[in-house]
Amino acid sequence: MRIASLVFLVLIGFTSLSQNEDVINHLTATEFNGKVLLTFAIKQGNTCNGVVIYHSVDFTSIGSIEGICGSSQEQIEYNFTHLDPEKNEINYYRLSLGGIGFSWIVSAEVIDLGANNALLRPNPISQGSELFFDNETNATVILNIYSSAGILVKSEWTTSELFILNAFEFESGMYFYSLQPEGIQPEVKGRFVVP
Repeated sequence: MRIASLVFLVLIGFTSLSQNEDVINHLTATEFNGKVLLTFAIKQGNTCNGVVIYHSVDFTSIGSIEGICGSSQEQIEYNFTHLDPEKNEINYYRLSLGGIGFSWIVSAEVIDLGANNALLRPNPISQGSELFFDNETNATVILNIYSSAGILVKSEWTTSELFILNAFEFESGMYFYSLQPEGIQPEVKGRFVVP
């Protein structure tokens, strides 16, 4: 799903013994169409013996770039596409630079809206939840929330791909929502619970 505006980049460091900020110029992870593109550059004057790409919780190897990496003459850019990242989770990545050590960690969130074209999480809403939906054209989308008795309790609009729902706005119970994009797109419906 193309929700580039919802991609979050997080840079987290390890101890100074395992980082290579002097070797890598940049390292980013960007979600596009359900995949994650890693881009990085090795600074001029640095080389390593291959790059291994590690992914998520236990940092399992998901690929490699073989051979000598970097150059004594110029900065060298690299990219790697992770074709099967975890959906609806934050995916973490780091690089092992052959013979030098590890990079810092970057992350990207991959949102999969599923067949309903919307994702509300968490549900039930105990504090706050995010309602993601497809709105690539930035159309005006109206969110209407109804009580289980069918009474309209909240209505708002956005041109983004996200609504934030806070539990304190609702009494305990079940609620139904509808997302109505302007134009010819179909209405999206769902429900949630506030304990």
